[in-house]
Amino acid sequence: MSTVRKWSLARIISIIILLLAAAISIFPFYWMVIGTTLNPNDVIKGVLTPGKEFMLNWKKAVSTYNLPLYFLNSLKIAVLTVVLGLIVNSLAAFGFEKYPSKARDKVFNILLLTMIIPQIAIVIPMFRLFAFMRLLNTHAAIILPAIMSPFIVFFMRQNFQMFPTEIMEAARVDGASEFSIFWRIVSPSMQATYASAAIYLFLGQWNSYLWPLITILSENMKTLPLTMSSVMGAYTIEYGALMVIVCISVLPVLILFLSMQKQFVAGLLGSIK
Repeated sequence: MSTVRKWSLARIISIIILLLAAAISIFPFYWMVIGTTLNPNDVIKGVLTPGKEFMLNWKKAVSTYNLPLYFLNSLKIAVLTVVLGLIVNSLAAFGFEKYPSKARDKVFNILLLTMIIPQIAIVIPMFRLFAFMRLLNTHAAIILPAIMSPFIVFFMRQNFQMFPTEIMEAARVDGASEFSIFWRIVSPSMQATYASAAIYLFLGQWNSYLWPLITILSENMKTLPLTMSSVMGAYTIEYGALMVIVCISVLPVLILFLSMQKQFVAGLLGSIK
């Protein structure tokens, strides 16, 4: 009986701790949603009950701060980065893993070394490069530097290691080309890996702030992080409208992660179908 009581007490304590941790984690999201219904003064006061200002805050976010345009800008940049990034990084990772050469490991090690270089250290050279290419104030200036990711190459190469080379050799015997092997045989079996890489690339680009701040000069090219920064930098901060913008910016991330959660976890574990 004593063992049962101790186990029950320990379980109750663990449940209480988990509930407290869950409440602490969920509270910022709750406060964010409640803030969309409040006026700026109530948000500053920390009111935690729903208000009646949602429609007014929504109109301000849509009309005053042009929320639909900035949302579409961010979505376009993030989606193009994911699509191009998956193609480029997967081809690079596959080449590094399945096509041995004398210089392969040296080149790969140099690629990994670039991961330790802080972004701020290359901002000025990149800015001069894109100014020379006349790509400043374009979405291409945001997309192009984010396509190639040494981390994604490393991550996908680790997963490609588990793909049986014998299958590729059998496909070559049957007359399949190298690109055909990659697109028709290898890629479909690595769906979990692609899902994990897609989430990583999407989050990185969706939340990008420093580089877009430097390269984007006109209002109609701004992204959501830049919009939120503009709202926060105003003389009078419209906290209700800001909360609406924040909620909208969080939605695609939640939808993407919840819809691809199983594939994301499987990709981290190196799952191959």
